Amino acid sequence: MAGALLLSGCAGTANEAARSPLLPDKVLRLSASTTLPLEAVAAAALAYAVIDPLAPNWAIESRPLGGGRYDIALTMKRFVTGGDGEARRVFLREAGRLARSNGAADFRIAAFEEGIDSEVPVARRVARGIIELY
Repeated sequence: MAGALLLSGCAGTANEAARSPLLPDKVLRLSASTTLPLEAVAAAALAYAVIDPLAPNWAIESRPLGGGRYDIALTMKRFVTGGDGEARRVFLREAGRLARSNGAADFRIAAFEEGIDSEVPVARRVARGIIELY
């Protein structure tokens, strides 16, 4: 009996949802002769939020290993508008920043590798390395 009541309640809600769209059928009037459908504005906003062209292409994580050694991990954002070949430059820039902030004269790259992390739904570039400060 309770199951029938729950299902009948869901049927009413589903019918109401089918009659009213998620976005109203409206247009954005830019000028007297130019209009944009609300769906196009929403799609553009969603694409901008996903791609976010102003965000940095790489996420950088640095952690000390002890003895003046640091592990640097780089992860490229999933949707990019360029920057495919810049992993080593970003790595060197972070290594230099770590050397300066720790009062070191310079650094040596002990290890460095680049690759592709094929996570679902979209693969992305990764790089990792270890530096030694001196």
